[in-house]
Amino acid sequence: MRPTSRRAPSRAQLPSVLLAVKAAVLGAVLALTVTTGVNAAGTTAAPDARPPVLTMDPSAQVVQQVMSQHNCSPTGFAPGTQPDSALVRTTRGHLRVVTFDRGWDVFTGRRPGLLVAVCLGRP
Repeated sequence: MRPTSRRAPSRAQLPSVLLAVKAAVLGAVLALTVTTGVNAAGTTAAPDARPPVLTMDPSAQVVQQVMSQHNCSPTGFAPGTQPDSALVRTTRGHLRVVTFDRGWDVFTGRRPGLLVAVCLGRP
């Protein structure tokens, strides 16, 4: 008995095979999209009538204001740019603009607190 072997599709059949694969993927995406909009009871989830509201707590607003005033960045600056100061949160929760060296000491753990950002403005 001779084993049967599967032949790869010929070049003429390749566009038809690709079309079938694309159709299957599109069908799966559509099915997933439709089923995610249906809850367990089988009814469509009602959209929230109110638009979402973006609010910022007061302490975050203060941080943003200080960062803007002192030209601060929480991720640093371009290579070769030396910050002059740092924004630090003390252990009591106060926000302070300090020298870069003091901010570095907070970052490395030699001083207590939390380094929030480095700044180009003077302390």
